[in-house]
Amino acid sequence: MNQKDWVEYFEAVNGRKPSMQEFQEAREKGEFVVEQKDASAQTSNNQAHSREAAVAPTSFAQEQSYQKILQPVPGKRKPKLSFNKPTTFGLAVVAIVTAITLIWIFFFTGTKSLDGIWLSNTDSMPVVYELNGKKKKVNTTHLIEKTIEGKEAKDEFIQKLSKLNLPNMQTLKDVDKKFHLSTKEVVIFKTEGLVFYNLLQSNGTNVIFFDDLADLAYCTSNLSEFKKRAVFQKIEYPDVLVGKWKNVSNTDDHLVFQITKNGASNTDVTAIYPLVDTDRINNKSGNSHSSDDEINAEFEEVQKEIKNQGYTVNSAKEVYKEAYTHSYIVPVDGGKKVIVLDKDYNFKSMVEKVQ
Repeated sequence: MNQKDWVEYFEAVNGRKPSMQEFQEAREKGEFVVEQKDASAQTSNNQAHSREAAVAPTSFAQEQSYQKILQPVPGKRKPKLSFNKPTTFGLAVVAIVTAITLIWIFFFTGTKSLDGIWLSNTDSMPVVYELNGKKKKVNTTHLIEKTIEGKEAKDEFIQKLSKLNLPNMQTLKDVDKKFHLSTKEVVIFKTEGLVFYNLLQSNGTNVIFFDDLADLAYCTSNLSEFKKRAVFQKIEYPDVLVGKWKNVSNTDDHLVFQITKNGASNTDVTAIYPLVDTDRINNKSGNSHSSDDEINAEFEEVQKEIKNQGYTVNSAKEVYKEAYTHSYIVPVDGGKKVIVLDKDYNFKSMVEKVQ
C-alpha cells in the first residue's frame, strides 16, 4: 500500500494518527511504499508534521507515556508485533465474544436462573417462579408486576433492612456475615400486595424473604432456624413423572394433566423430592444422611400398601414424597402408572401415563 493508505489504515485500527517513530518504523519495515516527491515538497511535509505535533501537546504527552511503557530499553533490536489485518481481525473477534458473554451473564444469570420450584424444607409449601412465559408468575396465581435487579435491587433491600433497626446489620455484607451467606445477586419480584426478595447464593441456593423481612428479624439469634425457613433449594420433578397423565382411580373424573420439571400444569403448587433426600433438603448439607432405619421403616410401609394394590416397588430410591402434605408418590408398572398414598400410607389415587 502507499503512504496515504497506510496512514488511513493505522488511524482506523488505532483511533489516532501515527507518531513519527511509528511512521519511520513502518517505513523501514516496508509496510508501505514511499511516494516519490521533490525535495521541497518533502521538506514542507516534514514541517507540517512538526507543526501538527506542536499544537497537540496533550496527545503527544500521552503517546510519550504510552511509548515509555511499551518500548524496550535501548539495546539490541527485537522484533515487534505488527498490527496487520489478521491480528486486528482476531482481536475484533475476541472483543465481540467477550461482549456477548458479558451481556449473557448480565441478562440471563439472574431472573432466568430463578425460574422453577424452590423449597426450604419438607414441611413447607414451595415457592414457584414461572419466568419464561409472556406472563411471569409466582405460585401460578400471582402476576409479577415489577422485577428489580442489580444495584437498584441491592439498594432497595438495604433500605428495607435499615428499617428493622437490627444491631450490626445495616448492609448486605452484614447479612452475609451474620448468616454465613455468600450473596452474588439480589432480585426482587413485586406482585399485587406481595414482595419477594431473592438473595442468590454462590452455592446455587436462594435466600427468600417476604414483604417486611420478618424471617430475617425473627432468626437473628438462631442460625439453624434461619436455614430451615429462609434458605431454599431448587427442586425439579423427577424424569419418571414428567409427561401427560390421566387419573384412573375415579371413574367420574378422568382428569388429564401435564407434568413438567416445574410441576403439574393444572394442580396446586407442590414440590416432589426423593424419599432418600429428606435430610439433605432439610439440613442444607449438600449430602443425604437420612437415617437408614427411618427410611427403611417408611419404605416397608409403602411397599406393603403398593403390594396390596397389586404392584411392586423394590427400593426406597423409587419412592418420592410431596412436600407439606407428606404424601408418597410411587411409580409402578415400569413407570406407566403412579400410585399416590397419603402420609399414613393409605391409598389416595392412581394416574396412568397417556401415550
